[in-house]
Amino acid sequence: SHLAGKRHRRGGCLRAERRSQEQRSLFVRGGPRDTDPARLRQHFRAFGGGATVVMDKEKGAFAIVGGRDPAGRQRALDEPRHLLGGRRLRVR
Repeated sequence: SHLAGKRHRRGGCLRAERRSQEQRSLFVRGGPRDTDPARLRQHFRAFGGGATVVMDKEKGAFAIVGGRDPAGRQRALDEPRHLLGGRRLRVR
């Protein structure tokens, strides 16, 4: 009965969505603390479609950049160097 319940089904859907996001997202560090999210978005759009950017400037200069497809993520990972504002970004 638990497996047929709403909470279990909703949890399965959320886990599937998180896995999908993980396959399309990048962890980016090393940019200037005052980096505008629009600049990051523009840089990573070159690797495929629209990009969403979530930044946490309070704990450190890092961002999660999400794209539309895993192929774009892989193209960004295959790029040997990412530069933004004269600083090298570390992309994982």
